[in-house]
Amino acid sequence: MILTMGTKNETRPFRPQHPGTILQEELKSRGIKQKVFAETIGLQPSHLSALLHGARNISPQLAARLENALQIPAHVWLNLQSNYNLDTLRTSDVVDGYTPQQTRSYALAQPSDEENRLWSLAFRAGQNDAVDKIHDNLVRFGLPAKVINELTNIQ
Repeated sequence: MILTMGTKNETRPFRPQHPGTILQEELKSRGIKQKVFAETIGLQPSHLSALLHGARNISPQLAARLENALQIPAHVWLNLQSNYNLDTLRTSDVVDGYTPQQTRSYALAQPSDEENRLWSLAFRAGQNDAVDKIHDNLVRFGLPAKVINELTNIQ
């Protein structure tokens, strides 16, 4: 049973926050110079500057480098980038015929135990596939095996 709620989704951000600005604040709070940090993570200083000013995005490879340098998990950086991308999309007036003002909220019936079990299995299978792909990319990127195992270990 699906119930349609008559409320509007009012969660549109005023101005999306690019993860580069968060990284810039992190470097500033740690007293790390941009040029030194760029060299540490193997980026051109101009590329790091573009990232810090929102002109470049965080890729999985860069997220792994940031994790290694700052001890902030790669998935945090990727989530920040993904949220920024979605927030930017949501603040636009029209996206492929969809306008944020026309959104609807839905409440779904409680799934059965069997449905929960199947969703859990599907999620874990998808998660394992994603981890395998990330693992392969990190190997190609040239990270040490120990770092790769730490990044791709699902608990």
